[in-house]
Amino acid sequence: MTDMTDATRDAGADATIRECLSLDQPRSFFLFAGAGSGKTRSLKEALEGLDTQTLTTLRKHSRKIAVITYTNAAADEITRRIKADPVFQVQTIHSFAWSLIEGRSADIRGWLESNLQTEIAEIQAAHAKGRSGTDAHDKREKKMASKTKRLERLAEIRAFTYAPEGDNFGRDALQHTEVIALAAHFLTESETFQNIVLARYPFILIDESQDTMKPLMEALLTFEARHRGRIVLGLLGDTMQRIYTDGLRDLDQRVGDFAQPAKQMNHRSRKRIVDLANSIRRDEDGRQQRAREDKPGGTVRVFLAPSEGTDRATFEVSTCVEMARVTGDPAWQNAEAIKTLTIERHMAAARLGFSELFEPLSKPDKLKDGFRDGTLPAMRLFTHRVLPLVTAQRNGDAFAAMAVLRDGSPLVDKRGIRTGRGGQATGLDAARAGVAALMTLFKDERDPSCAEVLAVVAEHRLFPIPDQLRPCLPDDSPMAQDMADILAELDLTTPEATPPAETAITGAWTQALKAPFSQVARYLAYVEDRSPYGTHQGVKGLEFPRVMVIADDAHTRFKGLASYETLFDVKRLSPASQKKAEQGEETTIERTRRLLYVTCTRAEESLALVLYSEAPDAVRRFLITNKWMAEDEVVMAAADGTFQEAAQQC
Repeated sequence: MTDMTDATRDAGADATIRECLSLDQPRSFFLFAGAGSGKTRSLKEALEGLDTQTLTTLRKHSRKIAVITYTNAAADEITRRIKADPVFQVQTIHSFAWSLIEGRSADIRGWLESNLQTEIAEIQAAHAKGRSGTDAHDKREKKMASKTKRLERLAEIRAFTYAPEGDNFGRDALQHTEVIALAAHFLTESETFQNIVLARYPFILIDESQDTMKPLMEALLTFEARHRGRIVLGLLGDTMQRIYTDGLRDLDQRVGDFAQPAKQMNHRSRKRIVDLANSIRRDEDGRQQRAREDKPGGTVRVFLAPSEGTDRATFEVSTCVEMARVTGDPAWQNAEAIKTLTIERHMAAARLGFSELFEPLSKPDKLKDGFRDGTLPAMRLFTHRVLPLVTAQRNGDAFAAMAVLRDGSPLVDKRGIRTGRGGQATGLDAARAGVAALMTLFKDERDPSCAEVLAVVAEHRLFPIPDQLRPCLPDDSPMAQDMADILAELDLTTPEATPPAETAITGAWTQALKAPFSQVARYLAYVEDRSPYGTHQGVKGLEFPRVMVIADDAHTRFKGLASYETLFDVKRLSPASQKKAEQGEETTIERTRRLLYVTCTRAEESLALVLYSEAPDAVRRFLITNKWMAEDEVVMAAADGTFQEAAQQC
């Protein structure tokens, strides 16, 4: 028997997955894969390890293996690794859900009709109990009117539409939550639908399964139990790395009949970081990881400062100086070489300087997801059209500028270049004039507002203006007049007839467009992960040599999301959290512990935890008493917002 090595220690888990992926004896599985365990590699090897006979059989019967990922980037990476073999259908969960229900217009209409009737009845019941003359009363009336109007118009819709990565408007458009709910409903309630899914997919594999929306995950578990032995539901993930509250909290307790292979190794981080991660999760589920033998050492430090009176910028610079000293790694003093993680995106936006753009667009439900991950179509006008054009012009790169125009401007398509508009100059001349007018806004280092940029782009028709932005144009602009005509046709010319959600969206854009255009570049760098800052949501699955985690309850916008001071015994659980704990629901402590685990386990070589607290001494006592940190690993702020040791060294 050969000695087990770091490379082979988890081979048994991979072998179990291969055994489960059998057409003759399929078995569902839940793979526990902690931080840095090589989960994506296991998925790739499982797919590549399918024997020729299995793949031939699947192709012969036009069957596919569904591989569901959490993000488009993950889907693209897995598709690349399996060389885009069409037998594998790699999609995000929203795309997969839509692929199941697309085209079932009659069934969708029936579900929507029933659902809307239920929602209207619930609002009416609440309305009967409420008082008139209040904001809540007015909102209920608007909701009822909007839902009633949608219900009345359902019969007019011939086919429903949906954009998994975009925002969905129009009478025939379905919303993200509706698509998930519809797929879950049909999976559990329609025998015909279930048989179609069984015939199409022998294996459904879900990466980051702990964050798959609860309604759909529960439906998939019910579906699997009903058809056990005919399908493989393969779940990969780690419940400790659940980021979103709409995931299934007790997923690991719902898969008792599944095969449960587990990975022990953390191939990412040095031993000291793995030890800290094990300490963080010890009281959660007791699962522990091993560091690689060839990755000993590593550095962890906690820097504590008072919430009140601390100059955060100065303190964080001093933290980097100290980390450079204790690690012997001068890159800690290069901001671009450090990944700084915050609990909330708005903290990153503030530090990077695009808050005016971020705050309005991160609130409306129909905007926030697309805006936060960079897929919001209306925002892409600025990030993928105007910004590259302005950048090319500033760099004197006429070739790059023309490439941007050819890619997106109707003025330089073949027809526009040849004919122009109504006997005017050719499209190319019009494009040159439009670019010149646009660049005038930036003359003498001026930083125009996004609204000014939008007005010029619309006036010269440089690029198509997304529907969401048209109501924000000046009233006398040609495109605003076009929009008024469209609204008149749809009977949406009066404020009372405009859906409240769309009014809120226009308001959000109107506010955001006041932001300086320079914030567009900072925002784009952030969503493309080219900035030094990130959040726990955005970096799950990623890794960086040097990580700084900033925990700052005093600057947390969304109270209740997490509380480090509660985790560290500075504050007691609120009555609401205590009640949740008694009812077996997730508490603030559990949520904060998970977020801390996710952020800390991104670090490969060294990790700095910057904690602002109203009681730094109490935090220090917790960390040392619970053996998370050694005494010399906790550094306290000095009165000037730095700390004595660092000050002496510099």
